[in-house]
Amino acid sequence: MKNRILTVAVLIAACAGPADFFAQTAPAPQGRGGAAVQRPPRDVRERPVGTAVVRGRVLTADTGAPIRRAQIRAVSPTSRESRLVTTDAEGRFELRDLPAGRWDLTASKGGFVTMRYGQRRPFEAGRPIELADGQILQQVNFALPRGAVIAGRLVDEFGEPVAGARVQALRYQLSQGTRRLAPAGMMTLTDDTGAFRLYGLMPGEYYVSAILRALPADETTDSTGYAPTYYPGTGSVTEAQPIALGVAEEANVAFALMPVRTARISGTVVNSMGLPLLNGVVMLLAADAIGGPPAAFGAGNRIRPDGTFVLANVAPGSYTLMATSGGPGGRGAGGDVEMGSVPVTIGGDDVTGVTIVTGRGATLTGTITAAQGSRATVPRAGLQVTAQVVGGAGFGGFPGFGGPGGNRPAAVGDDGTFTLTNLFGSRLIRVAGLPQDWTLEAVVVEGRDVTDRPVEFGPNEEITGARIVLTDRVTEVSGSVLGGDGKPSRDYTVILFPDEEARWTAPSRHVRAARPDQEGLFKIRALPPHDRYLAVAVDYLEQGEEGDAELLASLKGRATAFRLRPGEPATVSLKLVER
Repeated sequence: MKNRILTVAVLIAACAGPADFFAQTAPAPQGRGGAAVQRPPRDVRERPVGTAVVRGRVLTADTGAPIRRAQIRAVSPTSRESRLVTTDAEGRFELRDLPAGRWDLTASKGGFVTMRYGQRRPFEAGRPIELADGQILQQVNFALPRGAVIAGRLVDEFGEPVAGARVQALRYQLSQGTRRLAPAGMMTLTDDTGAFRLYGLMPGEYYVSAILRALPADETTDSTGYAPTYYPGTGSVTEAQPIALGVAEEANVAFALMPVRTARISGTVVNSMGLPLLNGVVMLLAADAIGGPPAAFGAGNRIRPDGTFVLANVAPGSYTLMATSGGPGGRGAGGDVEMGSVPVTIGGDDVTGVTIVTGRGATLTGTITAAQGSRATVPRAGLQVTAQVVGGAGFGGFPGFGGPGGNRPAAVGDDGTFTLTNLFGSRLIRVAGLPQDWTLEAVVVEGRDVTDRPVEFGPNEEITGARIVLTDRVTEVSGSVLGGDGKPSRDYTVILFPDEEARWTAPSRHVRAARPDQEGLFKIRALPPHDRYLAVAVDYLEQGEEGDAELLASLKGRATAFRLRPGEPATVSLKLVER
């Protein structure tokens, strides 16, 4: 199916004429072009003032007509700056005063597919633009295809329209090395006729889900409800029917929600001191998170002053029941967040007598230092130490638990110290806000190198003496790719990965992918040094797919090996490999 969809996309690109299906450019420094609307900045903070200019047009892919009021967003990962402009009546835009560096551009307009600059196939990454001081880059053009649409009607078991149901399109995506269903594009509610419309979709395969639930906080004697239902009317994702969409294609579907007997869950929550958990909430999460993002929010209710709780209107299924003090951002005994969880399975009957015991999260304190051989002083201003969730499940994967309610990034003090609090589950320790000339070299916790290994944090742990080592000996890999005709290619994705399969486990610092800039050259910075990396250039790669271990294994025999030493650049010349 993937090959068929890609073939459709390529055929349309070939037939699109002047307005190519996806964005392309023939940049050359020229004089000033058409005017565009430049929006004023939304804040008053001081930002770098540059001298580079980018100009282009946004056209429809099918007719080549200009698209007015399309939004062009430019983001620089190097300077962490962003700009936003809109096109004029002729579809022209101009981005002015851009600092030198690497920029990613995106064009969007309602009813059209949102496109990244240089993107020519569905779901692939865009191509960066490399700007020098004073450079004027012309003809940075976008051709936006009209979005595909899934429209339909939702009814109940009696054929009556269902209003207010949540309907969304899902597609399989790779997340931390695992392919799972995730929301794709918008979510909508059915109207009074049961109608819904999901628009602006890229070509691809989609699943449609519908949910209509009374809130678990609602007390009711009604024991009937509806299970999450997938088109064409099943509660099992394995029995769901995918909907294949081409460019600007519209599919019309209709299906009925599945009626089920709902249940109540009741029980008690006690804190780490054996007392009722005050000012807390209980949350219900899908145990396997299929059909939504990892650990998608299910439902919640307040814990009563005596520690008891009730959740009503729960459809059959397997869940994780989680409790936290004060809800996301709350505090429990001793001023810390407390959390606890138990698995529950609902088969239609009420579940009573559930007991959840919460505990305080772990604390990690340490210092940031410069690696031996670094040429400069560690820049501490703006640095934050983060605890990245691994696996997407449990406390860390739940919005509010892994974020503000469970663990906030820790600011680095002037003396280089930091303290991370409220840590639960498996976490990778990382540093945010690093200047581009610095990168992470090592993380040492309790004498163990955990740079690329998650730390398992248990309740009430206090870990001290952690050491994060930064280095300014940053690596850089660059190069070019020859196509099948022996000529330089500007349409490819390069993947860099280590020879050892053990280092492919997601999320891995050792696996990276990059698209070429406007000159056809690729560049990847801050890969960890390693004796044997492999590089391969492919004609198409879905964004994030470089984390697929099976894909890397299939490409390993056709890759080019090279060595990457600390602080040294490496240049690699590759030939395009077709998948």
